[in-house]
Amino acid sequence: MLKHLGIKIRFPKHALVIASAWVSRFIIVTVQVASVRILIGDLGIEQYAVFALMISLSGWYVLADLSIGVSVQNYISESRARGKPQAGYVAAAGSLAILLLMVTIVLIYFSSPYLGPLYLKQFDTMGDNDKAELFRTVGTLLIGTSIGGIAYKIWYAEQKGYLSNIVSAIASVIGFGGIILVGKFTATDKLYLSLIAYLLPPALIPVIALLYKYSRSFQDSAVFGVAHFTEVLRRAGKFWLFGIMAAAVLQIDYIVLSQFLNVQDIAAYSISTKLFGLAFVIYQAVLAALWPVFAEGIAKAQWKSVQIQMQRSLSMGLAFMALSTVSLVWLMPLAFNLLAPNKKIVISNGLIFLLGSYYMIRVWTDSFSMLLQSMNDLKPFWIYVPIQALISTVAQCFLAPIFGLYGIVLGLLVSFLFTVSWALPLAAKGHCALNRGSM
Repeated sequence: MLKHLGIKIRFPKHALVIASAWVSRFIIVTVQVASVRILIGDLGIEQYAVFALMISLSGWYVLADLSIGVSVQNYISESRARGKPQAGYVAAAGSLAILLLMVTIVLIYFSSPYLGPLYLKQFDTMGDNDKAELFRTVGTLLIGTSIGGIAYKIWYAEQKGYLSNIVSAIASVIGFGGIILVGKFTATDKLYLSLIAYLLPPALIPVIALLYKYSRSFQDSAVFGVAHFTEVLRRAGKFWLFGIMAAAVLQIDYIVLSQFLNVQDIAAYSISTKLFGLAFVIYQAVLAALWPVFAEGIAKAQWKSVQIQMQRSLSMGLAFMALSTVSLVWLMPLAFNLLAPNKKIVISNGLIFLLGSYYMIRVWTDSFSMLLQSMNDLKPFWIYVPIQALISTVAQCFLAPIFGLYGIVLGLLVSFLFTVSWALPLAAKGHCALNRGSM
């Protein structure tokens, strides 16, 4: 109707990406939450705790791509802004991904006999060989998810992030169907089968997508040489080192849990963070969609537009997370009864508000982190994130044995408050001042 009247309605591409990301990530986290009920019912609390610990390793295995995905995403965004060819970078990323896939799988094969028993040392009902095999299998699948995820970054850079969102949601739903199917089996190794069923689709599907993009890149690009490799690797190395430091901050919690707290605490932490994740992933979707938009805007010196979008996203994110925290005070007990009936897993209101404070700080710092990374400025991270990682590790290891789950969250909060919560905004403000903007 509007078309016949001569009226054209055009939506920004990043708005479509954000909308699809909201739907996709909500589906993914909903699937994760719904899986808890099925897994606890089929596996019991102890084996569910093992499942949660193994899944938590995804935050470390994301480093398996050496940050090539982030590097090539920024290069493609910059090339688009300058009207230059992009396929050479895709070809370089694909070649490096295949090499990485082979090398990292070999490394995990030989390290599993040592890492598996160490990580799962509290679970005496499992033998060391079983722990090693579980670690090896999960590691291989998470490596595939990480390296295949380069395809998602390429789609985002091409302003086709909706494809990344659709494909990742489909993979998650298939994995959910897999654990339902495993639950109908009478096999004794349900933990092992559940992990494979859950992780195989998110690993296999993006790898196939990346191989497809890789094959097409040679058809689309007339220029492909060593320069593309060196450029992607040079920038990727900086991002990868930052990723290691970030993992040392954000992914140490489950390692501390595995060494100091019991299965009830592990299950309670896993469920509560998944419920908060339902809200937080909505904001993460906004940041993922805005990253290439900011990269192009900065390349074109459109600082005012970037500033306005940044302020809007921050205001929305903080307000939404505050509202979510208040809502979860009422909803959390109901959710625990629904997801783990008769398991006597509880979480106090004080811990809920503490988690809410943590996620609000994450909204603040992740926003400025994304902005600085979109302009390839990693200097503030080199200075402050190692300090944050040290504070986080020491604080959690010291506080968790004394205060339990409170100690885990307090350790995370302290590490943010003393470092990046103020350092990253100052760095961003400096860039805007240099470019006659304000923030």
